[in-house]
Amino acid sequence: MNNKAFAVLGEFKNSVLAGISIALGGVVFLQCENRLLGAFLFSIGLYSVLVFGFDLFTGKVCFTENYKDPAKLAKVWIGNFIGAAFISLIMLSHSQLAAKAQEIAAAKVSKSLWNVLIDGVICGICIAVAVKGYRRAEGAGRYLAVILGVMVFILAGSEHVVANMFYLTVAGNVPIGQYLLFLLVNTVGNTLGGLLFSKI
Repeated sequence: MNNKAFAVLGEFKNSVLAGISIALGGVVFLQCENRLLGAFLFSIGLYSVLVFGFDLFTGKVCFTENYKDPAKLAKVWIGNFIGAAFISLIMLSHSQLAAKAQEIAAAKVSKSLWNVLIDGVICGICIAVAVKGYRRAEGAGRYLAVILGVMVFILAGSEHVVANMFYLTVAGNVPIGQYLLFLLVNTVGNTLGGLLFSKI
C-alpha cells in the first residue's frame, strides 16, 4: 500500500472518530434529565473533534477551501455516519436510551422538510461560530465558543446532521425513506449555514 492510500485511510479514520465523538455527546444528552446540562455536556463531542483534529462534516463546510474537493467532503460525511452509527448499534441494547431516542426522533421527523432545512441552517451557523471561535479566540474564550455554539444549537432545537445520524439510528423506528430524506435535507441546511460564515 502506497503513501497516498495510507493518507486516505488516515483521513477516513478521522471522519469516523468525529462521528463517534458527536455520538458520545448524544449518549450523554439522552442520559441527562436536565436539558440544559445535557446541552452543556454534549459539547464534549465538538471539543474532542477540535482538540484531536478529527474531520467533522459540519466543521468542514464553514471553510471555503474545503469546497475545492467535494469528494473529500462526501467521504467525511460517510465516515461521520459510520462512526455515529457504530455507537448507535452499541447502544441499541440500552432500552431506556433507545426509548428516549425514539421520542426525540419522532419529534424530529414530524417537522416539515422546510423546518428541517431552516433548523439545519441555524445549526450550521452555530457550529461555524464554535469552530471559528475556537480557532481565533484565545485562552478560555476558545472553549467558551465551543460550549456556547453547541448549547445554542441544541437549546434552539436546530438540527445537526451527525448528531441526527446517531439519534435516528439508535431510535430504530424511522422508516428508511424518511430517515434518508431527513438526513439529506439536514445536510443541505447545515451546509448552507456553514456557507454563510465561510468568508469570515
